[in-house]
Amino acid sequence: MSLQDLRIDWVAPPFAGHLFPMLRLAEGLRAAGFEDQRVHTTPCMESIVAGAGLEFCPLLADRESAILEVAAAGGSRVGLRPLSLLGQFRECLDFLGELGEALDGRWSKDAPDLVIADSVLPTAGLAANRAGARWWTSMAAVSPTETRRGTPSYLGGWRSVDSRAYRLRDAAGRAVIRGFKRTAALLFRGRLRAMGVDGIYRADGTETCYSDDVILGLGSRAFEFERDWPAAMRFVGYPVGTMVGSDAAPPVEPGRPHLLVTLGTHLQWARKDALEHAQGLARRLEGWTIHLSHGDPEGQVLRVRGNLTEVSWVPYDESLRHYAVICHHGGAGINYAALAAGIPALVWPRDFDQFDNAARLIALGAGLGAKGEAEADAAAIRQLHGDPSFQAAAERLGQEVRSAAPVDQLLRLLGDSF
Repeated sequence: MSLQDLRIDWVAPPFAGHLFPMLRLAEGLRAAGFEDQRVHTTPCMESIVAGAGLEFCPLLADRESAILEVAAAGGSRVGLRPLSLLGQFRECLDFLGELGEALDGRWSKDAPDLVIADSVLPTAGLAANRAGARWWTSMAAVSPTETRRGTPSYLGGWRSVDSRAYRLRDAAGRAVIRGFKRTAALLFRGRLRAMGVDGIYRADGTETCYSDDVILGLGSRAFEFERDWPAAMRFVGYPVGTMVGSDAAPPVEPGRPHLLVTLGTHLQWARKDALEHAQGLARRLEGWTIHLSHGDPEGQVLRVRGNLTEVSWVPYDESLRHYAVICHHGGAGINYAALAAGIPALVWPRDFDQFDNAARLIALGAGLGAKGEAEADAAAIRQLHGDPSFQAAAERLGQEVRSAAPVDQLLRLLGDSF
């Protein structure tokens, strides 16, 4: 069997930040002759998968609305609230168990050679193992990976400092995270065992929710703080691209600096804040054109109020080059898209690992942190536009993003592994 004859199944949740980079990789493999690929996700993504020229396999159709609701965090920020985190984990376990059972039934009759599953879907990997297929993890956001050394994530965006005091802080933070996960696993041990999860850590300390074969780190090592990554981690670069174009992209006004304000496709609860903030920025940035994206590729919003234009969707790979500064939430997709375009950012993290991405971008000199207050943030935007050091840092990182060639990296990994 030639390498191109491999049967590869991709499994992803119906979230743009997780699915789109996987589709970019699958598209690249298809162009290299890998025709036998299937994409398993919920029905709302069928047209996007088909548009990429890939075979679509529906999953959990009757649970799609509930899955999307959990992803939206129930209309409020999850943050560092233990009870909210446990509640979200409990809801996710329901979906994960059903996902594993559905894939068991599917793959018992028609198993692939390789399953590449998103990092939030570990039961897809367990089902792959039961079917005799190899399992690789795709990580759209690398920072959540636990390590034995270095600055931990999910603690509000800690910065990395090389000093004894900060190393002690980091060790304490890692212990807190590990303790919380062990507590959650103890509380839900029965349900985890029913899904085939006997423990959340392996003997070497790595997390069982990720493959111990290959973890595709969809990002740049240069963007991350120094840590001792799991042996399975392979940084392949971020496959930038939105997979969805739009005829409703806002018009560009020549001779004026443009600002994009976007919170991606998640975080519906934060939309009102984003609109109010964009309106405040528009009043204080005379001479600028501000575009606010609602993150809805199916929407038809086009509303102009002075120098502020609201649109449903801005296709990152087509439009970002028009902006002088981007105000975004720190999601991996827009973070790497902005860097690939060489544009500095005002980072306004709202939840999850976004605070960690913001800390890294600021530490690397390619952005500033938002205050959420219009006067201060307008001043920061002028600073990002007027100080060439921010542009230089963004361009330096952008060169690394653009030169990573993630599809080529994946092809090399497949060639070395099969």
